[in-house]
Amino acid sequence: MRIIVPIVGSTNDVLARLVAPKLQKAMGQPVIVENKPGAGGNIGAEYVAKSPADGLTLLVG
Repeated sequence: MRIIVPIVGSTNDVLARLVAPKLQKAMGQPVIVENKPGAGGNIGAEYVAKSPADGLTLLVG
């Protein structure tokens, strides 16, 4: 499972890193927080939009 943060150094980044361990424990699988900065968050949002629709890629917005 991946959590994508489109804006680095924001509250969203801190929130994703706080939620990830609890989500990992609840789901029983690894959770990775990835930063995809650029273009005002559009690069990260586009990355998530083009990801497979399997529910394993989340966007923090």
